[in-house]
Amino acid sequence: MIHRFTYSFPGLYLSVFALVLLITAGCEIINPEEDIPAYIELKSIGVDTISGQGTSSSKITDVWVYTNGSYLGTFELPARIPILSKGKNNITFGAGIQVNGIASTRDAYPFYKFIDSLEMELVPGEVKTIDSMTVNYFPGLDFGNFWMEDFEELNSTGISIDTTEASLANVEIESTVVFEGNQSLKLEVTPDRPLLVCASPDGGQLLSVGKDIYLELNYRCNQSFQINLNAITFSGNRIVPVIKLNPMPDWNKIYIRLNPYINVNGDASRFQLMFYLVLADEATQGLVYLDNIKLITN
Repeated sequence: MIHRFTYSFPGLYLSVFALVLLITAGCEIINPEEDIPAYIELKSIGVDTISGQGTSSSKITDVWVYTNGSYLGTFELPARIPILSKGKNNITFGAGIQVNGIASTRDAYPFYKFIDSLEMELVPGEVKTIDSMTVNYFPGLDFGNFWMEDFEELNSTGISIDTTEASLANVEIESTVVFEGNQSLKLEVTPDRPLLVCASPDGGQLLSVGKDIYLELNYRCNQSFQINLNAITFSGNRIVPVIKLNPMPDWNKIYIRLNPYINVNGDASRFQLMFYLVLADEATQGLVYLDNIKLITN
């Protein structure tokens, strides 16, 4: 005869129950309940200029966001910005650019004022939509004192850019292919005139070490061209390569940071901006159009 014995183990049941509770509590620690952010959707940022500041053309690619004075993050436009704070908050927005047109070198443009301390009521899960914002240049910046040219006014002295002795081709005023207004500058090279070199006026500009210095420019081109600085020193001139711009079939805006090149050439008394266009191999025509040149420093 086989005897069956049944045993009860209350201690075991309690241990299993405790283990289940521990695992459940552990899951809650590992995956805690998350706060729900409020959102701000910002589509674009533009620029508003006053007399003496030239075009309002801009290429603002990012927004820098601060909440109650603390940096929140940088977001590519159009942006959906999550903010965990709720209730009334002071939000500050800054205009960001791609320095030298390079996506990996994003920075807040030092010449555009931040939009400071907008008081906003934030509700978790709620989206506030802003179609566009407008920034202004800081007051006191140097524009025309250095160089600003939109090619619109052809007075008795002509435009403030000309070819150098090394150039085989001439610059021309263009009235058909323009970014805005009525005129732009056309640079053209052909097989019989394969080199064009032009420069900023007045034997160069006095640009100081230690300051923010940018060249703003609208351009389009069917081949690459080069922008350099001519550092004018007491012992002679020194050509400083700055940037090579690739073909751009449509008008583009670029912000070129010049201060690193100025800082390492502190012995120069003045600097000239130089534009070089050399006919590409096997090409029959090279074209560059320039508009709204601004050389700005603080």
